[in-house]
Amino acid sequence: MIGKNSNFAHSAKETKRYVNPKLGIVFIILIILQFYLLPLISLGSSGDYNKYINYQNLYTISSYSIIVLSILIFHINGLDVFRDHFSLWTIVLTCFLAAGLGREDTIVYKTLLIFLGLILSIYIIVNRKSIRTPSLKSVFIGLLWSVGTIVITALLIAILNPIRETLPPNLLTYTINTLVLQLSFVAVIEEAYFRGLLFGFMVMNGYKENTALIIQAILFWGAHYMRITVNPVLFFVAIPILTLSTTLIIKKYKMLYLSIIIHTLANVFGPVLVAIF
Repeated sequence: MIGKNSNFAHSAKETKRYVNPKLGIVFIILIILQFYLLPLISLGSSGDYNKYINYQNLYTISSYSIIVLSILIFHINGLDVFRDHFSLWTIVLTCFLAAGLGREDTIVYKTLLIFLGLILSIYIIVNRKSIRTPSLKSVFIGLLWSVGTIVITALLIAILNPIRETLPPNLLTYTINTLVLQLSFVAVIEEAYFRGLLFGFMVMNGYKENTALIIQAILFWGAHYMRITVNPVLFFVAIPILTLSTTLIIKKYKMLYLSIIIHTLANVFGPVLVAIF
């Protein structure tokens, strides 16, 4: 069964006495700093592939560490930010996927990600009875929502963007590689941070849902500030539409994996559809 989940707000009220605002503020600051400094740090690689890989590895490890630790710490304090099996297992699988993509010399990187995935797996298994299992109907809702988001975004970009996109020479290879990239390093991390941790913590600390949703949406949009000069249409059109779409589905269903589906498919198939249009 899916639908409006009043349990989220109800749980927030019941567990408010357990909230440690200082702890939450630390996580919020870490998340914001990481996302707003990441583009600048990436520029520091100056085209050096090894430096870029090192930055990417550091970003990936720190991101999944914050996500997994947040889930565990919030749960200990009575705050269940992620409340369904699909969302939690998605994070576990992407931890393992990101570990598998590491180079052979990045043993520490792989080990840490596998460790985080195992820790979260144990958490899910131990608490499996208190974690809800969404119906398959919710998956189809996520897919349909994604189609609407992709079509609207692609049409507007095709109309407004003076730069004409072309289809990649090998569409299948492009799709697979982009899908893996999105799941391992982009969509899951960004959705877990903004629509998960930031939104969840603010609601559990007394913020109204609409206020929390607006704040996380603005922060998410702002984190893509490097796109302003590279592709203004992407920054002022595509990202706001994606933000609105993922925010609305989180507001309605309170299941993170739905926004992950939208974010992933939009980033994978959006550029292809723009080129076709």
